[in-house]
Amino acid sequence: MIHDSRHCLHCGTPTAPRAIEGRDRRACATCGWVHWLNPASAAAGLILAERRVLLVRRSIQPCAGQWALPAGYQEIDEPAEEAARREIREECGLEVEIQGLHALLWIPSPHRPANLAVFRCTPTTFDLRPGPDVEDAAWFDLDALPRELAFDNGPQILWPLRDQRPG
Repeated sequence: MIHDSRHCLHCGTPTAPRAIEGRDRRACATCGWVHWLNPASAAAGLILAERRVLLVRRSIQPCAGQWALPAGYQEIDEPAEEAARREIREECGLEVEIQGLHALLWIPSPHRPANLAVFRCTPTTFDLRPGPDVEDAAWFDLDALPRELAFDNGPQILWPLRDQRPG
């Protein structure tokens, strides 16, 4: 469930639902603080080498045991491109060059919905070293993707690439 603050983060007073900008939001009657339930920001790397894509097998929830693009939440002080580079480095040990934004996707979740910036990347190193959040990292041909794909990575990102043919 999405966290809904029951106490004001400024003064500690209990919050109560109140209609604000057309929605019921929890707000503080004492100081006026409003708990805005906004999505998180996340970044992913679509790392391509010819018709192969790099995927990681997640070792943590959600989607433990499934394959996904290396991705994670953006830190408060980093641009989305840097978040993608950091997550790729942390999850599979690679350095990449960002080629550009591939897609901006809405990822609904009952726990933490996110806006996901997917960056098309080219690897500058190739020595895979899976990090603590992943069981494995491997290259897959776009025509031989694993069945267990997490977060709708298949239909939203990978399948359309698979269907594109050079020329």
